[in-house]
Amino acid sequence: MEVILWIVLLGFAILVTALVVSLYYRRKYAPIFRQLSELLADQETVVTNKTAEKPAERTDKTIDNPTTTVQKETSKEDNAVESADADLYKQLTEAIRNEQLYTVQKFGRTELVERFHLSSKRISTAFSVNGTSVPEFIRECRLEHARQLMVERPDMSLVEIATASGFIHASTFTVDFKNKYGVSPTKYREEKQKEKNVVQRE
Repeated sequence: MEVILWIVLLGFAILVTALVVSLYYRRKYAPIFRQLSELLADQETVVTNKTAEKPAERTDKTIDNPTTTVQKETSKEDNAVESADADLYKQLTEAIRNEQLYTVQKFGRTELVERFHLSSKRISTAFSVNGTSVPEFIRECRLEHARQLMVERPDMSLVEIATASGFIHASTFTVDFKNKYGVSPTKYREEKQKEKNVVQRE
């Protein structure tokens, strides 16, 4: 019985102590809580006023012109196609140059189709977009190769140079070379030999 009485008294003492402490701190910090409440009330008023001042959003949003939208989409598609053509052109021309595929006689669009598993039209489009064609590009590579051989290999005849550069006929090589460089292969070789002799004398 005495134990229960002590427990009750202890509980009552704790309750009274908590009440006293609560009243003390409430009185001590009451001004702070009041100031916080006033600040929060002011902030809500400011937000409400700003919301009231904000103009109402237009519900009649301007609808894009369908023609303009189609043009934008078409432009994006065209750019994507041009980029793909440029990448393909780079891939094909690098392979032709680096592997010297142009030195193979009768090498052309058909061989590119078989090698890269692309349609003839796809390859032609990639070249035409970049301002040339497969035959024109191959001819340019062959002429440049022949020009280098004439300078570096004086021991080779023009017929041998034409064949080594991928030309089937020496006459075709001569005509194409003159059209590109303005002089015949023979004249070009003579001029380069004279320049080389002058450099050696100096």
